[in-house]
Amino acid sequence: MNRLNNSKMKILITGANGFIGSHLLRRFSTLNGFHVCGMVREKSDLFRLAGGSYDLRYASLNDPLDDVVRGFDVVIHTAARSSDWGGYESFRRTNVGGTVNLVRASVARGVGRFIHFSSTVIYGFSGNRLTGEDSPAAPFNNPYCLTKVRAEEELLRYRDRIRLTILRPSNVFGPGDLTTTYPLFEALRLGMPGFPAGGKYLTSPCYIDNLVTATELAIRSECSSGEAFNISDGNDVLWREFLTSIAEELGVKPPRMAIPAGLLKPSAWGMEKLYTLFHLSKPPIITPYRIAQVINDYSFSIEKAKRMLGYLPICSTEEGIRESVKWFIGVAS
Repeated sequence: MNRLNNSKMKILITGANGFIGSHLLRRFSTLNGFHVCGMVREKSDLFRLAGGSYDLRYASLNDPLDDVVRGFDVVIHTAARSSDWGGYESFRRTNVGGTVNLVRASVARGVGRFIHFSSTVIYGFSGNRLTGEDSPAAPFNNPYCLTKVRAEEELLRYRDRIRLTILRPSNVFGPGDLTTTYPLFEALRLGMPGFPAGGKYLTSPCYIDNLVTATELAIRSECSSGEAFNISDGNDVLWREFLTSIAEELGVKPPRMAIPAGLLKPSAWGMEKLYTLFHLSKPPIITPYRIAQVINDYSFSIEKAKRMLGYLPICSTEEGIRESVKWFIGVAS
């Protein structure tokens, strides 16, 4: 790989203003041996990058990207349409079309390594217990899940032309996450009445600092092109334990009741049909995607990442909860 001034590895991070991308940008900007640059859209909200001075490139995934990626040794691709609500075409255009556009430009301009952020959603929500990377994709019928699978399939066509590594984080949480962490903590603070399905199913938390650690290891790894790795905190827990830990750290009462899955599923499907009928852009309070994740085990093995990347989580889930609560209280107050 080329090096800046014969010493520094040049890294481009897409989606650098997002939850995951901003953590990567801040972390790698502090490390010796790296020159890191973030790619963001022209009108992106940069609030997560406040207080720092970063090298930024302005472009969309579907723009011509040859000049954007020129000169970089590594492209870390975090940018995606990440939601459980919306039409398929908008997800396909970003998550599949944009990813293919980016990898093609990277190949054309001699980028040495491409690290793609996928997700454990590719395995589906029909029940996972320590699911490994050799398990087949079985995505939930949802645009985000379907396009995450399709993006991986398209990327593997380029595995002989660029060193490709796929990271599949599980349920990522942490400071700066307004999609899952903040709404979940706010619901608990306001008195979430009950545990979905009694909270008796496993979830697979992934604190953001652990994901950043895994990414750094992937940059330095000599593993074969095309390898995929599950990334989590490595201590999957029951939903009721996870939610109770958050509630205790917040200083509020944890949920008490058990809300039956038989009530949640039809309610979610009904709300989805209603919102779709009226072409509402905001998602309903509950969606089939959200319910499916909590009424089935969602647990993944990280043994491959440990073995091939040398990955070991640097933070426990409990430590991650404490740091996330500090952030939440600061933002919510």
